[in-house]
Amino acid sequence: MKTNQVLMTALIAIAVLAGCKKEESGGVVVPAANPDQSVLGQLFTNNVANARQYFTVNAASGGQVIGTKGTKLNFGPGTFLLADGTPVTGQVDVSLVEVLSIGDMIWLNKQTVGNDNGTLKLLRSGGAINVSAAQSGSPLRITQGGLVVRIPTDVGDAAMMLFSGNETTSGSMIWNPIDSSSVTVDPGYIDPSYYFTADSLQWINCDYFYSYPSTTDLTSTIPAGQSTDSTQVWVAFPSENAVMQMNHTTAQSYSSWQVVPVGMQAVVIGLQQSSGGYNSSFTTVTISASMNVPMVFAPTTLAQFQANVNAL
Repeated sequence: MKTNQVLMTALIAIAVLAGCKKEESGGVVVPAANPDQSVLGQLFTNNVANARQYFTVNAASGGQVIGTKGTKLNFGPGTFLLADGTPVTGQVDVSLVEVLSIGDMIWLNKQTVGNDNGTLKLLRSGGAINVSAAQSGSPLRITQGGLVVRIPTDVGDAAMMLFSGNETTSGSMIWNPIDSSSVTVDPGYIDPSYYFTADSLQWINCDYFYSYPSTTDLTSTIPAGQSTDSTQVWVAFPSENAVMQMNHTTAQSYSSWQVVPVGMQAVVIGLQQSSGGYNSSFTTVTISASMNVPMVFAPTTLAQFQANVNAL
């Protein structure tokens, strides 16, 4: 497949709530974002746009798309449909975003938080993708089972399930289980992968809820006198390939709005934007009960910040 130079408009925009109102997502209440995060919200929107890859596929014969991080999308013959169900002919524009690592999750602001029957919980992730298709600018859908996906993995976890992503207006990503689909681990001599079929084009994630023996709330604070304007905080769990945002609460404090596992190593990460540029904070901790993590920020560049999160 050749890379398509025509930009599609199927990108999901990140909007930010102004005010303290909470919102509903998939039957659960999620915190509103700090209204001062709107500048960083635009940064994450731009990062997703820059991460989006473009291809062309022949609608009649189908074909395979391979992302730069190794994701394989196999479209069957006659897979693409117009909104009214009419089969598509000719060339189709396909786009792909790969969110496979902690670095991707932070850089694109795509946390791994799932809705477990109305309770938000941390997810162990095998990687997420976003797929869209269009012809002459008109969005397309696909036939049932028309897309087969392979997401690369070093060591396959048989517990993985399939989740669809719902991006809230506060910029948070909430994942909901897809009960009708299953994930298979293909050990593959050369290319081990998670293997599944998709019935629709959307945000999709291989994850599962893990039952941690002990959990706790987590807070973090920035130094007195520093503004929380345009500040985003995450906590990353390298062993779980998982990330969650921390919500600005009061004064200098940020809080997890779901419990986190006690005894696990984590990295609390912060990014600030100011008139002088960007500042970042990285603090490695072992989670303990009711823990507070003081953050210390130092000047950085976006290129250096991306390199740092990619190294986690």
